[in-house]
Amino acid sequence: MRSLGYHQQISMDSFHSPNFSLVSEILFWLAMRFEPDTNLPQEIETPEQRVYFIRSIVEFFVLKTNVKLNVKKLYQADRNAVGELLKITELLNDALNTKQTYEDEGFTKLEINLTYKANELKTTRELASKITQKGAALFRSLEEESELRPIRDSRVNAALDINEVEQSLKTLIQKTKKETEHTTNLIKNISATEANLDAKIAKRREDLERNSKRLQTLKQVRPAFLEEFEDLESELRNLYQEYITRQRCISYLEHQQEQVAQAELIHIQEQQEMAKKIIENNKQDDDLKLLEEVNNEPYNSQFLENTPDISIKGRVSSAATSRNRGMFGRLSDSETDSDLMLDDEEDSNIMASDGELSTSRAEKLGSIHSDSVDSDN
Repeated sequence: MRSLGYHQQISMDSFHSPNFSLVSEILFWLAMRFEPDTNLPQEIETPEQRVYFIRSIVEFFVLKTNVKLNVKKLYQADRNAVGELLKITELLNDALNTKQTYEDEGFTKLEINLTYKANELKTTRELASKITQKGAALFRSLEEESELRPIRDSRVNAALDINEVEQSLKTLIQKTKKETEHTTNLIKNISATEANLDAKIAKRREDLERNSKRLQTLKQVRPAFLEEFEDLESELRNLYQEYITRQRCISYLEHQQEQVAQAELIHIQEQQEMAKKIIENNKQDDDLKLLEEVNNEPYNSQFLENTPDISIKGRVSSAATSRNRGMFGRLSDSETDSDLMLDDEEDSNIMASDGELSTSRAEKLGSIHSDSVDSDN
């Protein structure tokens, strides 16, 4: 108890006379060592409470440690109870010593034979299947027991009829004689059966040898069409390789063609954007020139006042036409016919827009001229 960590010393003379309080305290302390959360009674004032305490302790140790204790010796609480207490203390002491031994030797992992474990697993599965089958058979037998029990009881309780017993015995004797005769006949005819089997085996062996020889001769014979077949096979293999090469080349060329077409499309779009920018720049330059002429030349006001709108539109349209011609002359020779067609359509649109712009400019100039006249007045 000292090695287990008991909180007080126990003398050798403590059990000369019955000492139930010490025995109960030791039993309760040992139970706490096994399971600290257990709920055991601690009242030992009356004899009934003591009996209930001893029974609870004994049941606890039987369930938890599989150790059977003598209830009478524990209840006596004298020297006889020491032997029962030693059963539990020795179990705890052995577990403590075993743990220390493993720690001293430094065992960290157990060496397990996997082959043995695999065989054991196989055996366990077979036993489990057998147990399941036996359980199912037992369950069926128990279901039939309710029907068979009255029949069995009636047969057991019924009085035996000597004539029926004699008749059944005679029947069994005759059946046994027939089985014996059949067995003796089979034993006698076993030699003939053996000879027939030997003849069949010899015949099958001859057939096997003949078929094997025929197979060897067929393997040696080369068919007439085999050479032609091999030639055609080699030619087909070459044609297939050529077909694969051509398909690869065609797919590569198609891919290159798609890339070239995409590059040309991008180039055309860039040229169109450049042409639009040039046209817009030329429009802005012409507008600035016209405004400068109006501001710098005073006689243009009188000329514009007497000049009809048609002449201004014609002059602006001719200027736009000459500007467009100059612009298209500066384009590179790499443009295609489709680009020129697109540019012609743009020229027509530009000319129309220039006509509208010239009309608006004439109106603006007229308004400027009227303002100047008013200022002079």
